[in-house]
Amino acid sequence: MGDNRFDLLTDGQKECLRLFHARWEVKDIARHIGRSPVTVNQRLALARQHLGVGRSAEAARLLFEHEGGIYDSAIYEPLIVAEPQPADASTLDRTVGFPLPFPTQGRPINDLTLAGKLIYSLVLSALIALVFGGSIAALSGLSELF
Repeated sequence: MGDNRFDLLTDGQKECLRLFHARWEVKDIARHIGRSPVTVNQRLALARQHLGVGRSAEAARLLFEHEGGIYDSAIYEPLIVAEPQPADASTLDRTVGFPLPFPTQGRPINDLTLAGKLIYSLVLSALIALVFGGSIAALSGLSELF
């Protein structure tokens, strides 16, 4: 198949393929072009049929390569993933041997072992029991006063 198969594509189909190649979801493409998601899916299906491929991603890649791989960056923003920055000493968690059971700024992932999680669960259960027992004792003492 030659380049004439790209001439079969409508402007709407090309726009949907460009946005699909930029990793837009179908519902976002539909919102952007002012059409329904069903219309976007129909345009993608017809584009796949014209290009002779089975997947929209493949059709989008073919169009991208056919057009020279250059899109207007103001419309089709590239996907930018920031690399994690190493934590410096000022942001590290100050709990040296006693990590908290939830993520903190210095330790963004809860990496407690099973034993650590069990210890926290037991300590929390004991504190709840103490608070509940103390509340019952205080209410009992108040009821004897009145």
